[in-house]
Amino acid sequence: MTTLNDREKKINPVICLLVFALAYAAPNYAQYQISPLGPQIIQRFGLSDTQFQSFFTAPMLPAIFLGFISGMLVDRLGYKPVLAVSMILTAVGAWLRYLSSGYGMMYAAMVMMGFSAAFISANGAKILSNFFKPEKISVVMGLVLTITTTGMVLGMATTTSLGISRAFLLAACLATLVLVLWLTVMPNVRPVKKETEDEQLPLGKAVGKVLRNRYVWLVGGVIFFVNACMTGMGSSIPTALVADRGFTEGTAGLAGAFLMVGNLLGSLLTPTISLKTGKFRLVLILCGLVAGLGCCFAWQLPGIWLYVGLVITGYTFGSGMAQCLSLSVRLPGVGPALAGTAGGLISTLDLLGAKLMPAYVASTIANGNRSIFFLILGIFAIPWMIGVFLLPKELDVKG
Repeated sequence: MTTLNDREKKINPVICLLVFALAYAAPNYAQYQISPLGPQIIQRFGLSDTQFQSFFTAPMLPAIFLGFISGMLVDRLGYKPVLAVSMILTAVGAWLRYLSSGYGMMYAAMVMMGFSAAFISANGAKILSNFFKPEKISVVMGLVLTITTTGMVLGMATTTSLGISRAFLLAACLATLVLVLWLTVMPNVRPVKKETEDEQLPLGKAVGKVLRNRYVWLVGGVIFFVNACMTGMGSSIPTALVADRGFTEGTAGLAGAFLMVGNLLGSLLTPTISLKTGKFRLVLILCGLVAGLGCCFAWQLPGIWLYVGLVITGYTFGSGMAQCLSLSVRLPGVGPALAGTAGGLISTLDLLGAKLMPAYVASTIANGNRSIFFLILGIFAIPWMIGVFLLPKELDVKG
């Protein structure tokens, strides 16, 4: 368990929530600035669709390799110093991206910019459990993802009008502001030694307990496919609309922003719907079904139905992410004591799905055929639904 000292108890949880949400939103805003620039980047560097997918998902590499480790560190050392280091790396990466002129340096900068999002994603539920009750974490995480998705929307909708240089400068300044706020506003909630049996476990046994928990792997498997669908759609919609449907870059970027608006609504509304109805699993299974159909067909819809389809599809993605990222403190055999380690494993699988499935599975199989690419994204929703069905019934709780 964790505790606050007397000074830290005076901290307003709402202020902490806002700083936390901004810290999560900033790197996602920076990443999704790349999506509407897809046609320019592909042409400038002579990239294939697979190479562009790899570039877009470069910020996810730290989560793949360090998400699990970050969770263990936070369980042992507390979240403020561990995440502060990740935010320093992100800020440095954002400034390097602004100053870089070559593909190699820009790619390295994109990787660095993913550190803070990776560490926050892995430990979000644990951090928020210091300020809110466990059963409310899904709703609180939904609010966080709503703010984060707003950053994605702004990144997709405003980058072409700002221009690359000004957009990248704004992202660098935002990353620096987040670092300052984190160091000055967030309390340093430290683990209390020997308070519970789980917190007395040696590191190896604590990790082993998490690795043996089948529900942790199930949640990780579900979010693996949720983010595979979401990242594949989010990164490819603008390019597909320009190349295959004759949209201008500005209009295609705006269409992509509608996908993120739906994502925002799903993050905000679905956790509350699940909590009020006590149908967590049913709601998430229905979201998976709609997501699969949306991935296959939404981008081909005519006129205004395109935007309606993208909003609905995005809604399912936001619902899936908000629900899954809140579960590490609620799973049987985990709880707050091991939530960081469990969240780290879930986050690793989350970003592994986003990194591998669109770029190296869907793109490779499609071989430039975007209809097949989006069809494969839709098929990814099938294991998403199966995984949710196998989650424990205890998650279906009214609140």
